[in-house]
Amino acid sequence: MPDINDLIDVLNGEMLLYKDLLDISSKKTDVIIHGKIQELDNMTKVEGSIICRLSKLEEEREEILQQYDNTGEMTISKLCKLLPADDAFRLRKIQLEFENILKALNDRNELNKSLLQQSIEYVNYSIGLISSNLVQDNGIYGDNGSIKQYSSIIDRKA
Repeated sequence: MPDINDLIDVLNGEMLLYKDLLDISSKKTDVIIHGKIQELDNMTKVEGSIICRLSKLEEEREEILQQYDNTGEMTISKLCKLLPADDAFRLRKIQLEFENILKALNDRNELNKSLLQQSIEYVNYSIGLISSNLVQDNGIYGDNGSIKQYSSIIDRKA
């Protein structure tokens, strides 16, 4: 039977990476609100590298769990039923912390998704407003190629 500490080490490593993702996701909210596209792009790249590391730890976790049950259906909950009480308690504690982190991460990602959707709708609305104004006025140039005098394209529509 494998050492439970190996599994706990892998789970703690995964948890630290998920906490990093949660931290980045929280910072993303501010970046999205302020429209800092380059910073958002950089954060997404960092998230990608964290996800790659998570994938490796996930494989390690699955290998360890497979040593307890080679059917591939072993879960932390099932393993807790097979372990001595103190080891099961340690695993349940990690499992609960994981659930809390993943819920917070999911909630934050939903907020960011909503903010991004609102930003996209606003940009599309603005483009539509400007485009319809340009179509109605046949562009921004006059007959002789000079620029027509407008105080603001958007003001006319509003």
